[in-house]
Formats: sequence, structure tokens, C-alpha cells
Amino acid sequence: MKRTIAFVMVLLMLSVMLIACADNKNNDSDTTTLSENISGDSTATPGDTNTPTDQPEGNVDENGYLKDDLPDGLNFGKTVSIMCWNAEQPEFDVKEQTGDIVSDAIYTRNLNTETRLGITLKYIEEKGDFNNQSAWITAAEASIKSGGEYDIFAGYSMTGASVAVKGFALDMMSQSYLDFEKPWWPESLISQATINDKLYFASGDISTNMLHFMYAMFFNKQIIIDNNLENPYELVDDQKWTYTKMLEMASNLYSDNNGDGVKDQNDSYGLCTAAIHYDSFFTGAGLETVVKDANDQLVLSSSFNSEKTVKLLEDVYNFMWNGKDGYHGSTGAVFSLGNTLFTLDRSYMGLLRKDDITFEYGIVPVPKFDEQQEKYVTCMAFPFTMYEISAACKDPEVAAATLECLCSEGYRNVTPMLFETSMKLKYSSDNEASRMYDIIRDGVSIDMGRLFCTELQNFPYSLFRNICENKAPTNTWASSYKAAARIMEKALQNINSSLAALK
Repeated sequence: MKRTIAFVMVLLMLSVMLIACADNKNNDSDTTTLSENISGDSTATPGDTNTPTDQPEGNVDENGYLKDDLPDGLNFGKTVSIMCWNAEQPEFDVKEQTGDIVSDAIYTRNLNTETRLGITLKYIEEKGDFNNQSAWITAAEASIKSGGEYDIFAGYSMTGASVAVKGFALDMMSQSYLDFEKPWWPESLISQATINDKLYFASGDISTNMLHFMYAMFFNKQIIIDNNLENPYELVDDQKWTYTKMLEMASNLYSDNNGDGVKDQNDSYGLCTAAIHYDSFFTGAGLETVVKDANDQLVLSSSFNSEKTVKLLEDVYNFMWNGKDGYHGSTGAVFSLGNTLFTLDRSYMGLLRKDDITFEYGIVPVPKFDEQQEKYVTCMAFPFTMYEISAACKDPEVAAATLECLCSEGYRNVTPMLFETSMKLKYSSDNEASRMYDIIRDGVSIDMGRLFCTELQNFPYSLFRNICENKAPTNTWASSYKAAARIMEKALQNINSSLAALK
């Protein structure tokens, strides 16, 4: 597939949230020290806001972005209804331009789509976040049974697979106008989600929330300097940024700042994270829960229950719970106090805490398992959107054209505003940050177990997470996995059978 720039552009958007990462090099005798560049002054200029990172081949617009192949002069004369969820960041219906460059870009995306296709977009929101998945799927089912109230479903990432398994979505590979070879559809998702040459859910530049939720590691620059620690940026470049190196740097930093003898958020720590973020250690180590076999069937990954998994669990658990340097709590609140070296969170933490963080910080990828691991792998948090064509849609080709247009317009209009303008020019203080963002987004991994998580009773994340957050000791892993594997294997058989039976 020709998607050499696919995920590069798709995941650029997420980086908008990261506010300030000053240029820094470390302190070994043969390297530049971090403190020499701590001010963030850089002689290099941020990237051009009008051109994509890689120049695509083919029909491009005036800014160098690839155009789609939708015919000129389409005029469907239809209202396209989209059942969406209560997403965390703006993505769907923007009523008017307000001056916010991201919201205005979404407005332009929608307007261009309506104009080019001769349609009217109608977004109807139903609560469908993690705690409301069942209600959202029930609403989707009701719309199917009522004869097709909605043309498109745009739901929380976990609901996409459930909607497909229940037969509520059409195969998008068989629809006109959709071109999954184009860069606005990420290859890492499309290739994994295509089963038996059929694809029932997809995402990409069409979902701003997909781009807000890459995982990353934030670090406090001053603590690096004060403790004469290695430069995280150089460790990343030298392929030495591993979880063991990170834990080593985070050790022996605890301080009972208020002298009350109790670990609380006002003390100093090496690492702070929370329950929902531990998954990114698993993915960052190159581990997977569910993969496709040679017959295009979903099966449990051999790495799920591996020595690497057990070693990672033991080390993370021991650091967080058998010592004082780890803090399990509200990552943004604790990190913003300036007393924690590392925190693991979604990259848009920078946006959420932009008024709270008064010190300079940097960002690096989630660490690798070891130096032999080929690349840094980035976990996607769950709150992004999967798009599907309703099985009861009366005009599937109109819905397909709408999805293609929304996604390609997002690629040309929304992504550049979020990444090139908002991140590189408005929120970034040096080019080191931009380089790290590129590495993070290039490493995004789509684990099919996470997409089918609801059908798999949430085991793809809960098994690993429960131990990391001290809900179960590490010595329960073998027995817990054995019991869960039986349930997951049976569920995967049902999923494979259900997908095979779909049209």
C-alpha cells in the first residue's frame, strides 16, 4: 500500500496539546549538557506551516497536500445523519467560526464537505464514552431496527468493533469513493482492522480525538539538571531510552517535602502515573494482545503471556509499590507541582495543564523494553473515534463519499492547523520537541485486542493494568492469564465466526 506519509500526517494533530519542551542535551563529558540549552533558544526555525512533512506524489493542492479522487460536480442533494458520541475534544459539529484555529479548521472541513458533495451534515450526539458504551450500542441497534435513522456511526473506539460484530455496519472495502490507499487513512489501523478483505470500522485524519490521545513521557528539565542525570533526548536518539533506564533515573529521588511521614502529592518523586496509563508500558515494550494469523483470523498474541510481560510487570510493580520513588495518582496535578521527574500520560496533558505548569518540561516516547527493540512504540488511549456506515443506510455510496471527503479535508485543513501551526509555532519552544513528536507519532501501534476490548471482557487491558495498579500481586499473573485466556479464546472464535458471516 502506498501510505508512506499516512500515519505521519494522521497523528501529527495529537501534538497540539504539548506546550513547552526546551532544547536540551545531557551532561556526560562527551555530550552537550541539558543546562546549556535549557532556555529553549534554538537557531533552527520550526517547520513551514504550509507544506506536509513529505511531499506526496500525485494531485496536490496549493500547499502541497494530496487531494482526494472524488469527482468534481457531485451533488447528492441528501442530508447525511451521523450518530456521534460525547467526545472529549471537539471533532464533530462546529456551528460557527470563533477564532480558535482548530475549531475553525473543523468548521471548514465540514463546510467544504457539504459544498463539494451537495449534502447537509447532521450530527446527533448520544452519550457513548467508556461508561456509556452499552447505551450507545443499544441506540445504534434501535436505529437499525427502525429502518435507518442514521447513515454513519461515529463512536468511542471500543464500540466500533462491537457494532461490527453485531452486524450493524457495512463493509467499507466494497463501497465506492473510499480509498484506503490514501494518507488520511492510517495504514497501521487499516491493515490490522481489515479481516477477510473486509473492513467495518476505520479512523484517521477524520478523528481529531484519535490525534489527541497518543501516550508519551513528560520530564521535568530542572530535575534532570539538578541531579546530573542523562539527557532523555539523547537517550532516545541513541536507542537507549528503555524502561529500565527510565526507572534507574527515577530512583532515589523521593523526598518527604512536608515532613509528615506520609507519601502524598506534595512530596518529590521519580515517576508519577495512574491506572489508565499503565497500558502504554505494555505497548511500548512491543507487546501485543491480539494479532491476525496466517488465515486472517484473530488470535491471542504469543507475546501477551511472555517472559517479557512478566519481567515488565515485576519491575513496574516493584518500583511503584515496593519503594518510595513511584506515585500512583493524578498525573497532571502532581507533575504540575514541579516535584516529579517523569510522568506518563496522554500527550494532550500539556493542553489540560497549560495554565498550571510553570516550569520547562520535555517530552519523549514511552520507553522501549530494551535496546534491541527495533523502534519506539506508542500506545493509543481509548477515547478516539471509529467511523462506520450503518447497515441500514439507504444510500451507502453517499455515506462513503462523506467519510472520504471528511477525512481528506481533515488531512489538508485540520491536521496542519493542529500540528504545524498550533504545536510547532505556538506551543513549542525548540526543535527537539518537534523531533520527539515525530518519533512518537511514527510509532503508534493499533492492537486489535484493544479495539475488541469490550467483546473480550476488557482483559486486553485489565490483566496487565490490575497488577500495575496494585489490585493483584505479580505472582497472580500466570493463573489470572490462564483463566482469562480461556474466555478470550472462546470470544475470539465467536468474533471470527460473526465477522465471517457478515456481508
